[in-house]
Amino acid sequence: MKEVNLRDTFAKKLGMRTTAKKLFDDIQSEKKVVLNFQDVEFMSRSFAQEYIFQKYNSDIEIIEKNMNDSVKGLLDVVEEDYNETCLF
Repeated sequence: MKEVNLRDTFAKKLGMRTTAKKLFDDIQSEKKVVLNFQDVEFMSRSFAQEYIFQKYNSDIEIIEKNMNDSVKGLLDVVEEDYNETCLF
């Protein structure tokens, strides 16, 4: 199982949609991945939307750890929006 430290691999501020795409391009051959959000201070809505889209449209089992409250809160909101709009 692969672990990706997002702070070390990308940055402490995850802002670009393309960064989320690159993350999933980098892990596409994996079956199970741990994404370590340790020291990630900020995540934009654009990153979060692409992240949730990629997560739901891949066959990779994603385990998220060390997510701060603001990042977790944003991902929860975006995931809820995604589920409401993509169910039809």
